[in-house]
Amino acid sequence: MEFKVRIPLQYVKPVCIAAVLVGIFAVAAGSWITGLCLLLGAYLLEKSCYRCPHCGKKLDMKYPLFKGSCCPACKAELRPAAEKNAAK
Repeated sequence: MEFKVRIPLQYVKPVCIAAVLVGIFAVAAGSWITGLCLLLGAYLLEKSCYRCPHCGKKLDMKYPLFKGSCCPACKAELRPAAEKNAAK
């Protein structure tokens, strides 16, 4: 499954967390199908989009991306450190 729209890596986790929260509230409100679709969609989005933007290898979904963290496969920076962003 390939998405045409590329979400920046730093926004994948927050979007998925928001979808999970909305899905939980939908299940709690009694809309089971909507809630389960949101939960499944959040899982699939994170699984397919949580990749290194340089080499395309999958990243471990359990760990958050801290500033200055690197891809274990290609050693490229995933999120530039704050000093580099301030200089631009």
